[in-house]
Amino acid sequence: MEIKVDGRLLVSTLCKRFKDEFGGTLRVYQGQKRLTGEEKVSEIATKTGSYECRGSKTVGGFEKDMMTNFGLKVQVASADDFVLALDEMTLAKLPEIPKNAKKADMDALKAKYAK
Repeated sequence: MEIKVDGRLLVSTLCKRFKDEFGGTLRVYQGQKRLTGEEKVSEIATKTGSYECRGSKTVGGFEKDMMTNFGLKVQVASADDFVLALDEMTLAKLPEIPKNAKKADMDALKAKYAK
């Protein structure tokens, strides 16, 4: 489980690769606007570079790395894009979030990762 990010990727391609690899939804923002289209990462990034991410990375660490490496605000959500993932979760564990997860479901996952 791994993805590579660089400025040549389209936002839509990045989001698709993220979902294919980790099973979650990647939300990419420019300011307050959520992007899903044909913008290249280099067109919206405030920094340039490349980045490789493995499934062992935490959600919070990934979101921070995307800001540090590209100046991009991203959020990781469940596969059905219903709830945001917990910062403590690893990217590989995203499929564990149930469809239409409720607060109780997320609290149970939080307790699991607190151990």
